[in-house]
Amino acid sequence: SKEGGAVKLWDQELKRCRAFRLETGQAMDTVRSVCRCKGKILVGTRNAEIIEVGEKNAACNILINNHMDGPIWGLSTHPIKDIFLSAAEDGTVRLWDITEKKMLNKVNLGHPARTVAYSPEGDMVAIGMKNGEFIILVVTSLTIWGKKRDRRSAIQDIKFSPSSQYLAVGTCENAIDVYDLTLGPALNRISYCKDIASFVIQIDFSADSNYIQVSTGSYKRLVYEVPLGKQVTEQSQIDRITWATWTSILGDEVIGIWSRNLDKADVNCTCVSHSGLNIVTGDDFGMVKLFDFPCREKFAKHKKYLGHSAQITNIKFTSGDRYVVSAGGQDCSLFVWKCL
Repeated sequence: SKEGGAVKLWDQELKRCRAFRLETGQAMDTVRSVCRCKGKILVGTRNAEIIEVGEKNAACNILINNHMDGPIWGLSTHPIKDIFLSAAEDGTVRLWDITEKKMLNKVNLGHPARTVAYSPEGDMVAIGMKNGEFIILVVTSLTIWGKKRDRRSAIQDIKFSPSSQYLAVGTCENAIDVYDLTLGPALNRISYCKDIASFVIQIDFSADSNYIQVSTGSYKRLVYEVPLGKQVTEQSQIDRITWATWTSILGDEVIGIWSRNLDKADVNCTCVSHSGLNIVTGDDFGMVKLFDFPCREKFAKHKKYLGHSAQITNIKFTSGDRYVVSAGGQDCSLFVWKCL
């Protein structure tokens, strides 16, 4: 037929009268559902888009974008603006605007992504992949500044130091690699943290960029010097450290987030507010909980919020603590919660 398009309109005699192209930029659009009403056609695609097509002018308007496959693992909020990044098993990293309630851009990486992090200035983004590779992009142009693959297993977490000098990369190989970004895009590893008994869950830098704390799959919290990679075991020294961020599910400061009925594996993610007054958590039951921070008393009082239909994989406060963003696992959903 001369008229090609992913959506066809048929008359009562089952003769095709019109065809509509979906201007999504995809090489192929796979339509999963359609609905026609009052001169408009709503189209749901395999790429998790809902598109409105006008019958008169065939104009396409993408109403909803989303990740299309697998859990959303990576989440990072911009240090200044109300925008955030998400990374998922579908191999894409997507940029979202909270105020406009829409997707601004996306990058197709070709491999499943597991974690993403903004630099302190918000001018660079680090992305950790399931195949062990990590990529650093320049935000303004979305071009690759550097990439490296020193491991063969999934990257669990990736973080820039507050000084922007170091990049810490935690993997399923029970290791954290440290890179000095001032040495250029060759990304030569300068050290790594040893004696980690299990896979890495979360990483946080200290405010002075001299230490990192690590949550591990053996449910032990470890602290290391940066860039030496030497473990710090003296508790009095650890107590004096001020942390730039706190995403760890472990430690005396967060013992109260674990309720009586929760197994160790049930709380997946946390984030302390920029004010340092609150901590939010996400668990296997799709529940967001809000606690005071620090949360040193067992079974601490909290507020809880439902929305996700499956486990929550990541959670973050935005700049200024105006919003909380939570990422769903199998429900492939991103929720934005307004802080009142």
